[in-house]
Amino acid sequence: MTEVPWGQLFGLLFMTMGPIRAIAVFSRVGTDDAQPEVRSLANRSALLVAGAFLVAILMGTGALGAWGISFPVLIGAGGVALFALSLQTLLAPPASGVPLDASKVEAATVAFPGLFPPIAVVVSLIFAVAFPGVETHLTIIAMGLGLIALNWLLMLRSKAILRAIGPVPLQLFGAVFGVLQLALSLQFIHDAAAML
Repeated sequence: MTEVPWGQLFGLLFMTMGPIRAIAVFSRVGTDDAQPEVRSLANRSALLVAGAFLVAILMGTGALGAWGISFPVLIGAGGVALFALSLQTLLAPPASGVPLDASKVEAATVAFPGLFPPIAVVVSLIFAVAFPGVETHLTIIAMGLGLIALNWLLMLRSKAILRAIGPVPLQLFGAVFGVLQLALSLQFIHDAAAML
């Protein structure tokens, strides 16, 4: 049996739903990290993302089989989703500095696709399908939930972090990850076409 490339999975999850994304999204929520509404929204958003991640792993693999979706098609779908996300990252102007009202914005609006974009679902499913087994799936779940917990901690301090480092590092990471995601999306599409 092929060994699971855990480092590759962590890198992909970090790039698609990691701390850089969480800080960028949550730095615009409210005006102060200590606001009860901001903390409450961070809690609800993290719980929604954790629930969605669990559903993706526990139910997604079964749904793919029931719907007759082949592994190459799943990889191709991941390539298309990652292509769209990378173009959005590379071509969209940076988000305006206008804060979102934490008491009015819904947690789902922040969580999807801000904190948990479709490509993070696809990446998790690709690994869960390619490496079946309870132990592997539990490890994937533990890795995803660990990353979500880290994101939650950083969401609670996102404005302080952004004040300390400034917006340039996030913009730089966004540009680098955008190019890497674009290349990876084309690799996914190439691999899917080769497998069909």
